[in-house]
Amino acid sequence: MHRQRLEGRSRGIEGFLEPTWDSVERLREEFAPWTDHRLVLDAMIDVSSNVAAALNFLAGAS
Repeated sequence: MHRQRLEGRSRGIEGFLEPTWDSVERLREEFAPWTDHRLVLDAMIDVSSNVAAALNFLAGAS
């Protein structure tokens, strides 16, 4: 979905090139993987499921 959105948009910002999927992949390789406990939400999942996941995450943090 990320790739599809990236390749389908045109921001039209003067002086800035549109990112390519290859540039996103190269940039991603520069970051170390996240290894500690974290909240992950997905915009492709319904809101109520994301809210439940967030509440469960917060309940475990106290």
